[in-house]
Amino acid sequence: TSVRRWLEALGIPQYADTFEANNIDADLLPHISDQLLKDIGVASAGHRLRIIGAIARFSVSDRTLRSEVPVQAQTESPSSPINGERRQATVIVADISGYTALCGRLDAEQVQALLGRFYDVTDRIIANYGGHVIDHAGDATLAVFGAPVAHDNDGERAARAALDMHAQAAAIIDPTGQMLTLHVGIASGEVVAATIAAGAQPKYAITGEAVNMAARLNSVAQARQTVISDAVWRSVSRVFEALPMGEVAVKGFEKPIALWKMAGPRRVGAERRTFIGRQTELRQLDGVLDSVQETRSGLVVCVRGEAGIGKSGLMDELRERAQSRGFACHMGLVLDFGVGKGQDAIPAIVKDLLEVGSQGDERAVRDAVHRAVASGLIAADQQMLINDLLELPQPAELRAAFDAMDHSTRMKRMGEMIVGILQRCAEQCPRLLVVEDIHWASPDLLRYLALLTRATGAAQIALVMTSRFEGDPLDKSWRASTHGSPLMTVDLGPLRPHEAKLLADGLMKEPNQLAECIERAEGNPLFLEQLLRNAQESGTANLPASIQSLVLARMDRLGARDKTALQAASVIGKRFAIDALRGLAEDPEYDCNALIAVDLVRPEGADYVFAHALIQEGVYSSLLNAKKRELHRRTADWFGEGEPILHAEHLDRASDPAAAVAYLVAASDQAQKFRHESSLRLAERGAQLACDDSVRCSLWLLRGDVLREAGRFSDSIEAFQQALTCTADDDQRCQAWMGIVAGHRVTANIPAAMEA
Repeated sequence: TSVRRWLEALGIPQYADTFEANNIDADLLPHISDQLLKDIGVASAGHRLRIIGAIARFSVSDRTLRSEVPVQAQTESPSSPINGERRQATVIVADISGYTALCGRLDAEQVQALLGRFYDVTDRIIANYGGHVIDHAGDATLAVFGAPVAHDNDGERAARAALDMHAQAAAIIDPTGQMLTLHVGIASGEVVAATIAAGAQPKYAITGEAVNMAARLNSVAQARQTVISDAVWRSVSRVFEALPMGEVAVKGFEKPIALWKMAGPRRVGAERRTFIGRQTELRQLDGVLDSVQETRSGLVVCVRGEAGIGKSGLMDELRERAQSRGFACHMGLVLDFGVGKGQDAIPAIVKDLLEVGSQGDERAVRDAVHRAVASGLIAADQQMLINDLLELPQPAELRAAFDAMDHSTRMKRMGEMIVGILQRCAEQCPRLLVVEDIHWASPDLLRYLALLTRATGAAQIALVMTSRFEGDPLDKSWRASTHGSPLMTVDLGPLRPHEAKLLADGLMKEPNQLAECIERAEGNPLFLEQLLRNAQESGTANLPASIQSLVLARMDRLGARDKTALQAASVIGKRFAIDALRGLAEDPEYDCNALIAVDLVRPEGADYVFAHALIQEGVYSSLLNAKKRELHRRTADWFGEGEPILHAEHLDRASDPAAAVAYLVAASDQAQKFRHESSLRLAERGAQLACDDSVRCSLWLLRGDVLREAGRFSDSIEAFQQALTCTADDDQRCQAWMGIVAGHRVTANIPAAMEA
């Protein structure tokens, strides 16, 4: 049944009965060949190619037939010709070692049977890795990875296929008792792929230098060897070991060619590249670290620059240098969207100071708090504050005292507690605090950062913040709140030409492509790295002109499963949990290994984050608006009541009418936790979306209550007056008038209060 639906989705349902009559089900599909399709009666070369191309789209680990068919396949008419196209591809040629001698000692029927087993092995392996068998010639199998369907790792797929071929061929024993051995050649480059209509039967074929080179490398290889070209080696060097063969003269090529002999998979380590450039800025930051240690007093630095200019890379280098000097390093990351519980910058730093991971469960956090109170790191009367900051349940004996504090008192004492913890920790060893992306910081976080700035002068603390120029929140008002504390600003501009050249040299050795990538990147390290990586993977001169097209080009090379997951992750936000991704992608066994391998996302504790905000934005922009709304609605359902803010924000982006009510719930939740700024922001957005007067009025009533709690009495009265304009019943009308009464009473405007 699944095969019938699959053929219908491909637009060729007329073959469903043929497949069933020949017992070709889903399990057999990966092993299907062009010849078998001919044998069962699929006469059209275009139809055979469509079937084989769809089979190649199966992931190695997931053989589930899917109804999704590429747009091209859906729009083609059954009789439309297959046009030729230029593609980057990896070509593999495998044949039997000592085939001539084998034919001399065996009967022709025995040789034929042995070849059949050999073809079965190679064809099955190639299909399993997403390749396409082009031809069998004598004892050789010619296959291609990257045509008719491309993957982001065709070189790696070909290399793994070669290893499996060697291993499985050894299990084939000829009639004289000897095991079969192979020799394999692999090359990559630009090919022209097309269906050649000449002759009795149309045939899918590839032509180009890579095809000839693979055949020549196959002849160079000895028994049990796989010889690869330099281009293939560059594409697989992160996952395989290889031995250099030097410059080898190869028949048919004018100049000697650099060749490599495969040695097997390598263990992938978390190797960190040497930091390049920014020497002037690093000297300034080194001076900050030295000053903190020498004077035993702190300094504050703000590193500013445009997106992708290298702020995060500079922070990584700074943390490594600080650790080598004996600093303990703590990091908080500010996110614009997709922030779950306990992941805000200040709670993350405090958890790190308490020596509990940001992903620690409630029990681990509670135990760490108890240890801190017992050791004197946190005062006993501050336990209710640390419970609130780290979202721990408030014991009944502390709840009344906490609720009795007004907002300003609560904020003041919370700030004093955070500063006190940090200063006492700094007595043990100097501390480096890095808070990244403060251009997305909330007013509460900015107030805490101002307090920390004032406190650094009396402790061994280096506070370093990063921000974009656009939206930099450290304005005159913020600086005034630091009471004149010194603040050093380091503005990052584009990489200097020689720095860009050094960075590029570390990533690629092709001088022609280097010059073009450096020019297009215009000194932006992220742009340069991604352009170079794209050029290295694709090998084409037609590089994307912008980072967005670059991200989409890399994304389009993912398998359907990974591409779906990447797009789903972009809807969740820059940070995402694997459970949320599996739920949204409807793939309960999915892991992010493929996305990590191509540097699109990276692990961050138990979660994952996009390697850069621009990558998330680029992937997100690839979705149609209707698809965005659908995914946001499903994400909202996944978060549900457990994450009321994320539930509301995703419903908002889904343009769901329920978003206004969800914002009311989230704003009420934040108000109950005395997070006034957050509650006001959520209520304001909800009021903007509300279509129902009752919901809109409830949001204005909530804003009025929160503004009064925050001491903003005139704003509170205005909010209740606004609520009066949209009351749905006498209940709401009464609440609005009572709110106005309360505001006037507190401001001692008794006549206005009596009138209300």
